[in-house]
Amino acid sequence: MADKKTDKVEQDEVNEEGTEQEEDTQSDSTLQKKIESLETEVATLKDTLLRKLAETENLRKRLEKEKNDAEKYANGKFAKDLLSVIDNFDRVTNNLSAIEEKIKDDATLKPFFDGVSLCGKELLSVFKKHGITQVEVAEGTHFDPHYHQAMCEIESKDHKPGTVMNVMQSGYVYHDRLLRPAMVSVAKKASDE
Repeated sequence: MADKKTDKVEQDEVNEEGTEQEEDTQSDSTLQKKIESLETEVATLKDTLLRKLAETENLRKRLEKEKNDAEKYANGKFAKDLLSVIDNFDRVTNNLSAIEEKIKDDATLKPFFDGVSLCGKELLSVFKKHGITQVEVAEGTHFDPHYHQAMCEIESKDHKPGTVMNVMQSGYVYHDRLLRPAMVSVAKKASDE
């Protein structure tokens, strides 16, 4: 009988150990699942955080660029409005060369026209100081649609097709943005008659 009790006690102890081992295995399995779940959640949150930080940095850079552009190009409309003033000075200066001999002989006209010429030069100097430059274009240069506007095409045997024949109105650039294209006439291939 003592042997039966001992066997029963040993059997109960083995059953309890088995049950404890099963509980430990289930508990380890549950803990492992929780750990994996938490690691996945941490990875997801880390990824989300990194994306939000990148978005914030991109937004900051974009806003900084927009702010700099706004400061740089703030006077663009004003500069564009002043182009008509410089056009008028150009017209006066171009017409002065036609009557240059008469101006030299007239003591009252020479200082007046010299003053007008100086005003035009000073305006160009102020333009340059503030980032407004004239589009460089000369007869015979290749037509560039980014800086030139073709007002007409003229048949020519003396000019290559697609080259500038005449500048009708100067173009201007404000920093790196086109204010107004140069208005030009462009050569095209002459038709054989």
